[in-house]
Amino acid sequence: MRHLLPLSLLALLASGCERMPEDSVFLYGRLLKEDGSPQAGSLRVERALNRSFVDGQYNPEVDWNFEPYSEGDSQDSGDFTLEIVYGDTYVEDLYSYASHRFRVYPPLDADGNGVFVAFFFQDDVELPALRPWTSGLAVTSGPEGPTLSFAPAPPGPEVPPAGRQREFYDNEGNVVPRPPSTTMPVVQLHGAGALVWQQLQAASPWVPSPYVLEDFQGVEAQVRALSADEWYFEPLAAQYSSVTFRMEWRSPRVAVPPGGLTPISRGAGCSAAPVDGACPFTDGKLLPRDTLPESQQPGAGSDFGVEAVSFTLPAPARPRRLVVRALETTLGYTPRMRLVLEGSTDAVSWAPLGDFPIVNYDEKDRNRELYSYALTNDEDSPFDAPIVVFNGPLFLDAPLTGDAPVRHVRLRVTGEDGKTPGRLLKLAELSLFE
Repeated sequence: MRHLLPLSLLALLASGCERMPEDSVFLYGRLLKEDGSPQAGSLRVERALNRSFVDGQYNPEVDWNFEPYSEGDSQDSGDFTLEIVYGDTYVEDLYSYASHRFRVYPPLDADGNGVFVAFFFQDDVELPALRPWTSGLAVTSGPEGPTLSFAPAPPGPEVPPAGRQREFYDNEGNVVPRPPSTTMPVVQLHGAGALVWQQLQAASPWVPSPYVLEDFQGVEAQVRALSADEWYFEPLAAQYSSVTFRMEWRSPRVAVPPGGLTPISRGAGCSAAPVDGACPFTDGKLLPRDTLPESQQPGAGSDFGVEAVSFTLPAPARPRRLVVRALETTLGYTPRMRLVLEGSTDAVSWAPLGDFPIVNYDEKDRNRELYSYALTNDEDSPFDAPIVVFNGPLFLDAPLTGDAPVRHVRLRVTGEDGKTPGRLLKLAELSLFE
């Protein structure tokens, strides 16, 4: 029953009254050590506003930028109470209304473990307990190369005694509670300022192939986990309150031995090319780039991106392996698509080298629909680059077919039927190996 009494009393005092901008609302929670015992320590509170829908205009280039709001401390019991001015939770103008998104987190511990919660909320609410995850991430040498081992992902946060999960209507019109969101473990391999690889739903032990490691130097491994939920509070004789949150845990980074494979595509030219000079998709720098920047688009109303990117190898070769990093397409919003690689000797006649079915998401996964709002902002983390859960970048490591040498290769995407063309929006790197 922790916090139930103060939450009810505060709501009772406000019963029947609209919140005024100068009123206070409160966030309750607990800070815990990795072993689950109470932690007395400092907390940071930050907030962000997506202004793309404010001021009567839509601007997709404006994103969430968190800024410091306040600081707080937990007691020896681990409990904390954070005060927020109600008028600081939203922005309203003549055309629109927008809620600030808040995040609360303790500093990283001495080992680099961390946890945070980012959320929208209404009135007084309880936050999930902030407890870092001891992942035990380790990198060892195995017969297949470096092996990553780590603990199972932490369970999703428990609903506090004063709250309950929100409900929804099923297909028969019955009111049922939302299922708890399961925690997703994610392995990331970091290179020089960009991702070498990202593996969602990763399981320990995890072994990256030598093609994934390529010849990159200074690679570091990290394991992260995320969960989401929506809680509803209805104190006695008072209006309800709610919190919709994304919670993430992160481990420190651990060095990975360098790979030793240089792709035959390194330095290959490409078309369409987003920049003059060397192709940014084969330079080994791993930075995601637009396939065709807005300045090069045909005109207003045109589709962004390109239907295909073609590459010219330095010399004819027989590609046996394909690695694609951080590919974004117009079909990433569909449940399934196909990634197609073709080869040619003259860039006129094309033959298949690989046709890969891609599952972007399970359309039967109700949690995707229920928690899309909770996971609305991928850039919530105060510690790391974003984890994009829905419609995220594609990473693929797959064998190729075809025995004839080719000088040119072409990458494109289609719908699940293999006929409906998609467009390539962004790409970090394409690597081919013999």
